[in-house]
Amino acid sequence: MAKGKRDWEDDGHTIADMNVEGMPWYDREQRRQARQSRKGSPMSPTERRATLFAVVLASLAIAGVFGVVYFLFILLLDTAFR
Repeated sequence: MAKGKRDWEDDGHTIADMNVEGMPWYDREQRRQARQSRKGSPMSPTERRATLFAVVLASLAIAGVFGVVYFLFILLLDTAFR
């Protein structure tokens, strides 16, 4: 195999990004640039309030469903053992 050995040549493309946080070679500037590109436009106060209201409403709906199921379960146990 030594006779057919070819010189390895770097073509410049990346197979896997080895810039992992915590490693000695980690590039903080690349992380800042990625964060800036992800940032986009911030939500307006009206949009933020509407989103918060929708989240609270959905949470209350889920809690209500669990409450009704719990109440029916207790009611079923109460009628079963009388």
